[in-house]
Amino acid sequence: MRIALIAGKDTSTCFKLAGLKDVYSATNAEEAEKQFNDLLVISDLAIVLVAEGFVDKIRSIDAKIGERRYPLVVPIPDLAGPVALKTDFIVELVRSKAGIEIKL
Repeated sequence: MRIALIAGKDTSTCFKLAGLKDVYSATNAEEAEKQFNDLLVISDLAIVLVAEGFVDKIRSIDAKIGERRYPLVVPIPDLAGPVALKTDFIVELVRSKAGIEIKL
């Protein structure tokens, strides 16, 4: 299973240096959306790490994935720092992808 990253240039560089191979740099949400669409054709893609600044755009695409288990879209903070995400997103992510009901 593969892991990919969609983030800004600085964050992408850090992950490349850490050894992640499927790293995509985006300067805006539209680029991130296009890169995400391109990633959907990779059959063994398990996780897409996405900079929090792009998550809202990617979340709308996540609806196109439907009932597929993979890829799992996971928001990560970028170098600008973390953005407050609603816990409902995390609860729904775990419920829809893992089939586990959690309470935060």
